Amino acid sequence: MVERWSPIAEFERLWSEMDRLVSEAFGRTTRPFFARALTARPAIDLFDTGEALVVRAAVPGAKPEDLEVSIEQNTLTIRGRCGSMLDEETAKHVTWYRRELGYGEFSETLTLPAPVDADAAQAHIEHGILTLTLPKTSEARVKRIPVQQPTALAAAVN
Repeated sequence: MVERWSPIAEFERLWSEMDRLVSEAFGRTTRPFFARALTARPAIDLFDTGEALVVRAAVPGAKPEDLEVSIEQNTLTIRGRCGSMLDEETAKHVTWYRRELGYGEFSETLTLPAPVDADAAQAHIEHGILTLTLPKTSEARVKRIPVQQPTALAAAVN
């Protein structure tokens, strides 16, 4: 079977092999490169319901007090901490055999595609997903304009 060469997959394989060698040499495991890269930037969905923009961000392990959300003009910023980490006392007494769950701070800024009413915005977190509902301003909402015939033409047609 012929397999297409991917430089990213090759780099990931090389990094994984280097991680394995370091683990064997020093008796500890470091987090793989791509796991670190993914914790620095949460996965984000942004969609429009017509009445509001909805943003969903994957922030596993984050609590409400770990997150800060702000809107300035048409820019949304989400900052916080997420992931899994042991407290210092527990971390002193453990032997790691595998460690891939990341932990860290992040800051993500999005330019919103439409003006929103920041005063009416809502945010909640459930099962590691931060959901922001940002109602669009009345100017940004789609308005249907009915098409009418001129009254003289409408009378002639009937």
